[in-house]
Amino acid sequence: MSEENIKFWAEISDKYDSAIDSILGEKIRPKILEKLNDEDNLGNLIEIGCGTGYFTKILSTKSENIISTDISEEMLNIAKENLKENEFLAMDCQNLKFNDGKFDTAFMGLVLLFADDPQKALKEIKRVLKPKGLLIIADPDISYLSTYGKLKFRIRALIKYRRIPTTSHILNQKKILNMLDKTGFEIAKNEIIHDDSNPYSASVTYIKALNKK
Repeated sequence: MSEENIKFWAEISDKYDSAIDSILGEKIRPKILEKLNDEDNLGNLIEIGCGTGYFTKILSTKSENIISTDISEEMLNIAKENLKENEFLAMDCQNLKFNDGKFDTAFMGLVLLFADDPQKALKEIKRVLKPKGLLIIADPDISYLSTYGKLKFRIRALIKYRRIPTTSHILNQKKILNMLDKTGFEIAKNEIIHDDSNPYSASVTYIKALNKK
């Protein structure tokens, strides 16, 4: 990851949780948690971009072992304070320090759009997954919003983040599915998470894909 990206997440680490819930909508991350709670038998799991550990706790109950990674030491310090028994490592999702085929499952929650090179990140995750290993992605998709809704989303992001990383990408379900296909993943499930009670809330693409190698 670029130094700019690392610096950005370090600077907002102490306000990340309140900021992301305001930007996406307060019910979105809890809805992702509900989806993860339906998962089971995730085996040896790597969490990519764990941030402050919001998804880590539920993932640890669904896996035999979990290693949670993030590029920001500041984010990891918060996660470590909240979840003292979990293993957290500072690591770039585009350069994972693990052997090929180490993990049964990988999870990326609200991360792919901020990778310097999303395709490269997916290739690296594919490398560390076992054959038929599972990748779960939850990533914002604002394509379902009206023009006004998209404008409000961007304004909320600017207010809460003050600035948007230059590496951020506007992704949607179609783009992510295309990248996964090019990388060598087989789509097992894809759906959109909505908050029907809030027309200005962002949607999230929830995709499960298998490593075809």
